[in-house]
Amino acid sequence: VASTPLDEWIKYLKDGTIRPDTTTPGLREAREKLKYYSMSLQERHAYDEHLNVIMIQNDVLDTAKWEGRIEGLAEGEAKGKAEALHQTAANMKCMGMKITDIAKCTGLPVEEIGKL
Repeated sequence: VASTPLDEWIKYLKDGTIRPDTTTPGLREAREKLKYYSMSLQERHAYDEHLNVIMIQNDVLDTAKWEGRIEGLAEGEAKGKAEALHQTAANMKCMGMKITDIAKCTGLPVEEIGKL
């Protein structure tokens, strides 16, 4: 039984076996490579295609999340600007400014300002 990482590597190089519970750096990766290269060419091709499909799916999901964030930020920014404009119009109205002047300054419809 191998007792040190070096012993585990030597055992692997001699007989190609790796303990399932190994913690030796690099041996888990070596096991995965060993599994991969022990597959037939057809199996490797199918495995590679499967990994490509997974990567494409992950890219699609990442892109959708990114687009959703951008859209959400734009909506939030527009809502914030609209709220600020309404607050400004309400403040101007409280100061006694004419509704027509407020409409000219803010671009809000006179009817909307009248409801504030």
